[in-house]
Amino acid sequence: MDLDADLDALAAYPVLCAYNANVDAIRRVDSSLESALEAPTDAPEERLESPGELAAAIAGTMRRGSGDERALTDAFAATLETTLSTDEQRLGGQAGIMADVLSVLGAAPVLYTYLLSDRQRAQFSRPERIRFPVATADGIALRPLDAAPTAEKTKLNWIFEFDAGDAFFGTTATDASRFIAASRPDEFDLHTPVDSLAGALGERVGCAVLSGFHSVKRRYDDGETFETCLDSAASVLRQVGESARVQVELGVTHDPDVRRAVRERIVPEADVVSLDSHELNQLRADLSAPDPSAGAAVVRRYETLDRVRGALGIPAVSFHAKEYFLATFDDRYLPPAAVRRGFDFAACVAAAKAEDGLVTGPADLGEATAYERAPAGDRAVETLARHLGVAVDDGGVETSGVVAVPNRVVDVPASTVGIGDAVSVTSFALANAAADDEPRPGDGS
Repeated sequence: MDLDADLDALAAYPVLCAYNANVDAIRRVDSSLESALEAPTDAPEERLESPGELAAAIAGTMRRGSGDERALTDAFAATLETTLSTDEQRLGGQAGIMADVLSVLGAAPVLYTYLLSDRQRAQFSRPERIRFPVATADGIALRPLDAAPTAEKTKLNWIFEFDAGDAFFGTTATDASRFIAASRPDEFDLHTPVDSLAGALGERVGCAVLSGFHSVKRRYDDGETFETCLDSAASVLRQVGESARVQVELGVTHDPDVRRAVRERIVPEADVVSLDSHELNQLRADLSAPDPSAGAAVVRRYETLDRVRGALGIPAVSFHAKEYFLATFDDRYLPPAAVRRGFDFAACVAAAKAEDGLVTGPADLGEATAYERAPAGDRAVETLARHLGVAVDDGGVETSGVVAVPNRVVDVPASTVGIGDAVSVTSFALANAAADDEPRPGDGS
C-alpha cells in the first residue's frame, strides 16, 4: 500500500455523513461502577429504565464479548446524567465520528445531524474542514460547521468500556468491547430541513454514508411512527443515490419491527450495507438465512454474508471484525482493487485509533504501520482463499466478487469506541475516491 497516494486520493474528497452524532460519556467497567449501579435484574427488550437493568445489559455484553447497544427511557437517561460520573467525554454517534476522522485525514466531509449544540460541536477535531447543509432561497448551501445552526439540548450516550478478563457482578468479559446505553430524543426522527433538496445534496458529494436508522422511536410525541420516519429517510437516500454511491450502516436495535422496517425501507436504497458481527447475526436470524454449520469460521461468515446479500438484493455487503475485513459484491459495485485499497487503508486507521483512542492526523497512520497484520486475520484470509480456490496476494484476497484483508490489531487498545465506524467510513470513502475517474463535485457553497 502507498499511504501518501491514499491520502492524496482522499484529500478534499466530499463525503456526506448523516444522521446521528452526540456526545459520548465514557465510563470504564470496574468495581466503582458496580457500586454506582445495582445488581443485575432482567433487562427488557424495550428501553432500559433502572440501574439493575443497565447492569444486566452490560454484563450480557461482556459475556458475549462483542459490542451491543440499548436505548434508555428519557427519565433514566436524565437520572444517569445527574448521578453517574464519567471518565471522559468525547464526540460520539456514527455520523459524528465518521465526519471527524475524515476531517483529520484531509477529506471534506459534509455532516448533517440533529441537536448540534455548542457542547457537541466543541468535540470535533477539525470543524473548519466540515460543512453543514443548509436550505436557502437559492437551493442548498454547504456552510462551515462553525456557522451551522445550533440547539441548546445535547444528545448524550453512555459508553461502558471493558477489556478481556474484566469482572462485573460475577461476569468476566470474554473480549475487549463496549456497551452503549443510548438516549433517544424526539428530535432524532430522520427529518431534516434539507430533505426536499436531497438530490442537489447528492450532486455535491462523492459518496454518502448514512446511519442512525436503528435509533428511531416506535412513536413520537407528535404521533408520528418509526415507519413514516423511515419512509421519509428512504426518499432521501433514493435522491442522494441518483448521483452518489450510498453506504448504509445497519446498527443494532432489539426491536424486531424497527429492524424489519429498516431492512424493507432503507436497505433497498443502498449500494452497500456495512455491518459487524452482532449486526450480521441479527440480520441472518431475521432473514431466516441458514447458518452454515460446516467449514472454518471465516468460511461460514463469508457464506452467511453472501446469502444475506442475495436475500437483500443489494450490490454489496461490507463486514468488519477485529481480525479482518470482508466484502462480497457483484458487478454493480466498486472495482475489487478499489475495495481492497479501502480495506488496507482502513486497517491503518483502525490501529491508529486503537493505539491512542483518537486519530489526530495523517502522521498517525504512518505510525500505525508498525503494527503487524493480526496473525488470526492472516490465517482467516488464507483459509478463505483455499476455500475459494484463489491465491493470497500481499496478505489479502481480491476477486471479482470477494475482498478480504487482515486487520492491524493493537493488543491493548486505548479505546474501542468508534473503531468500527472509522473503518467503515474510511474504507468506503477511499474506495470511492480511488474509483472515481470523473471530475469531483464542486465544493463551493
